[in-house]
Amino acid sequence: MLSKIENKVMHAVYGVCYEKATQLISPVDLIRLSGVVGLTQSKLERVMEDLSSDGYFDLIYSDRRGERIYCVTLTDKGKGYNREKRAQQRYILMRLCLTVGLAILSFIIGLILKAIF
Repeated sequence: MLSKIENKVMHAVYGVCYEKATQLISPVDLIRLSGVVGLTQSKLERVMEDLSSDGYFDLIYSDRRGERIYCVTLTDKGKGYNREKRAQQRYILMRLCLTVGLAILSFIIGLILKAIF
């Protein structure tokens, strides 16, 4: 399961690389697209390395006019990120509905037992 910052960065990377499998992304653009407040380039680099080691994409560093650029190639796991995110949301919704349903059932059983005794 990804952390909040990793999730936002991966969402930004997925949005950029959705149509093309390989894309060049500058750290400044990635910070802007992710919308994470207070994200520095050193933190971003650490997050990118973590996501790369988790298998979401292949990461290659490059330079363009003295500026560091990420060359990102989505892997199969990275391409399935959006589907995985939707599945996780469905799972959370199902668990929430189950919890509410069991709470209502417990309340009704409590009322029945109270009326009997």
